[in-house]
Amino acid sequence: MRNIFLISGLGADKRMFQYLQLPAHLQQHHVEWIAPEHPDEPLHSYALRLKQQITDPNPILLGLSYGGVVAIELAKLLKPEKTIIISSMATSCALPWYYRMLGKTQLHRRVPLRLLQSGWPLAPWFFGAHTPPEKKLLKEIILDIDEAYLRWSLGRLLNWQQAERLPGLVQLHGTADRVLPLCSNPALIRVEGGEHLMVMDRAPEISGILSQILAST
Repeated sequence: MRNIFLISGLGADKRMFQYLQLPAHLQQHHVEWIAPEHPDEPLHSYALRLKQQITDPNPILLGLSYGGVVAIELAKLLKPEKTIIISSMATSCALPWYYRMLGKTQLHRRVPLRLLQSGWPLAPWFFGAHTPPEKKLLKEIILDIDEAYLRWSLGRLLNWQQAERLPGLVQLHGTADRVLPLCSNPALIRVEGGEHLMVMDRAPEISGILSQILAST
């Protein structure tokens, strides 16, 4: 039996993957976020500490959104059989210009957390959460997030440096993603009409694509 390690989005947890149906021959493990050692801990250093949760020398890595960025950093430290990212970025060039400008202003360090959280009523539209359970989960994630972890994660994401696409990387991205608009690349798998949280909203379709990708592992 092969081991697949799932890495959720920023501040989220294994509940983000609850609607996916992965092949039965894969043993699922959920990587849990840990607190950064300090506000400026490099993502490489963080990935080294997170790596302790991955017990397989040749794992399958599956990262969602920010978890995809972390999966790429982990792949540099491991020898994964396969690395898959969903609703994420293969390179830092895919980060929209307005996010990069935000990173330069350092607003993510100064804006009060309550002000950031006050926008949660718009979050379902922005992220693509449509059903009551999806909206409830998204609200819980936004209102329960740890402030220090949020500011650190945003800083690492906005200033991520990854010029080249990871060899063999498998990328799924929705054409209607508002959080990370599709950055056209012939190497990625386009999901027509898919939004940022398509792992929940389009779970059967995403599960089918993943099953095909993972059939040979």
